[in-house]
Amino acid sequence: MKIELLAAIFLVIVVGALTTTTVPYLRDFDPWYHYRLAEYTFEQGTRPSFDPLSNMGENILYPPLLHYLLAIPAHLPGLNVMLVSQIYPLLAAALALIFVFLFTREVFDERTAMLAVMLLAVLPIFKGTTYFGYSDHDPLDYLFVSSAFFYFVKAIKKPTASSSSPPSDQRFMENKEKLVYYALAGVSTGLFALTWTGFPLVVVILSAFMLAISLFNPYLKLLEKDVTIGFLVLSIVFAVIASLWYGFGIMPFLGMMLFSALFSYVALRLENNRNAFVILLAIVLLCSLPFLILSKSSIVDAGLAYMGLREKGIYLESVAELQTPTLTNISQHYGLQLLPFLVGLILFLTSLKKFNRATLLFLVSFALLALLASTAIRFLQYAGIFVSIFSAYLLNRFSDIASSSVKKDVFIPVMILSAVLFYPPQIVHHSVSDDWYTSMQWLKNNSNQDAVVMSWWDYSQWVNGIAERKTVVNNQPQGRFDDQMIFFGTNNGDKANDILERYNVSYVVVSRGYLTRIGSSEKFLNEKIEFSMAPPSRAGGLYSAKLGTGFRTYYDPIKNVAWDEYTGGRKVYYKDFGAFTDKNLYFTSALGGVEFNDDYLFMFADLFIRMPMQTENRVFFNLMYTNSTIPYLELVKDAGEVKIYKVVK
Repeated sequence: MKIELLAAIFLVIVVGALTTTTVPYLRDFDPWYHYRLAEYTFEQGTRPSFDPLSNMGENILYPPLLHYLLAIPAHLPGLNVMLVSQIYPLLAAALALIFVFLFTREVFDERTAMLAVMLLAVLPIFKGTTYFGYSDHDPLDYLFVSSAFFYFVKAIKKPTASSSSPPSDQRFMENKEKLVYYALAGVSTGLFALTWTGFPLVVVILSAFMLAISLFNPYLKLLEKDVTIGFLVLSIVFAVIASLWYGFGIMPFLGMMLFSALFSYVALRLENNRNAFVILLAIVLLCSLPFLILSKSSIVDAGLAYMGLREKGIYLESVAELQTPTLTNISQHYGLQLLPFLVGLILFLTSLKKFNRATLLFLVSFALLALLASTAIRFLQYAGIFVSIFSAYLLNRFSDIASSSVKKDVFIPVMILSAVLFYPPQIVHHSVSDDWYTSMQWLKNNSNQDAVVMSWWDYSQWVNGIAERKTVVNNQPQGRFDDQMIFFGTNNGDKANDILERYNVSYVVVSRGYLTRIGSSEKFLNEKIEFSMAPPSRAGGLYSAKLGTGFRTYYDPIKNVAWDEYTGGRKVYYKDFGAFTDKNLYFTSALGGVEFNDDYLFMFADLFIRMPMQTENRVFFNLMYTNSTIPYLELVKDAGEVKIYKVVK
């Protein structure tokens, strides 16, 4: 094995070890949902068709492959579903990196491939979705997307010039091998469909490549009969596997792929026609528009809405991963690789002299993933594969220039320096805290098994997974999602009580984490939720924070008084305020002869929160930050970060 490859493997392992921390639980929210379904699969031997903790008995919408992959190894001695769920992302990521290396090597060269793998391993978005304990479908997505690309590029790649005219028996073996690669690409795409409902992105990319190679065949001459036959094999293999879960719902995508194969056959027949391009373009336009207009597939409808090509509506607009990415989002997800990616992209395009099949596939894949990434934050992670490849292309070119200048190969030093320069920042996850875990354990041990819990929809996964209790919102069902938003955001006590009665709610859980999400309720209420927050600083014995313009807010923990101090020295005091130490403490000022405001102030060691009177009365703020007086909710567990209220019937 070459020393460069050994160095690349070593760097990936070292960086992975230095940036991987273990936690006793799973990270984030959705991994708890998948863990729960995997537990059911482990216990019952097959995954149930409906979620036992769903409030209304809904069927499970997620494909089942991930849950089987987490459940089956748990039968081995020394393993359990939790442990498998924790380590699975690392294993899937390692396999994905291997396929990214193989794919990049086919399109470029081995050195670019080594750099690409090393850079992808430290890309913030890749690191953040393949972390220890992040047992969502994302790690498998990387694996199946990268393997589908590799197998497909291996199948379509032409033989080298030295073997362009092999004997007939050798041609037969080459064609047979290519068909195997086409079939494997179909397997990867089919398994991707059994992992995530976003699988059409690969189907669209491969079909778009077939359309592109056929449409431009009059000029590029890259299309051959074996490509058409191979894509038919890929399509059939994909459809057979995907239909295991989607049934006839897969037909629109199989139709798209079969049309692409048929189109390539027509392109071959028109290869020597002077008007071939015009005829082929007309066929694409005439056939694609009716498909988009007439298609009634729920998968197609959901996909187009997901990408914003159809009206998302207030429900989907409230989901963070579906929002249009800003420059800040892109910078956070790609980190310091953003600039070398852009430079590498420009350099590649300006250096491109001629097309081959592998290059065309690479460009089509990147263009479509970049388009998808511009519509929704979710797709930034798949485009991230190409971000690292283009960055690697730039660094490899730099390495070649530097090596020729100093008359010595500097590839390994460049690779090491790149690993240091692009070392990823600390990954922040919404992990289960001790307060959350102990609160959910308390709820599990002190509530009836049929109890229904109202919590913010993200955190419902923790209630389901740890407390094993039903929640009003389970995996984002519409309708109840709206009611949950309204419940926590409203200041109308009767409306809130009606929602609790509608779903027979037994407990309400509130947490500090809701604060960053409560703004989503505004659209459902058609009201503005006013509040301000800022981190405090300490000067002497006072804490202070900048919570508005023209004044600064102070808190004296010795005298237990809080006030806003305006320019010129005017002081306006808070009549009611709260402070968090090891428990929530509430104070009412006994000062006389001073000016008071009508706002409420609540203070953590790391955050001050200022609430106008109308905000103080909104359900979430009332339950979390004030000494709540909502008559039908009784505080039964206060863990500081988390509070549990029992509904008084």
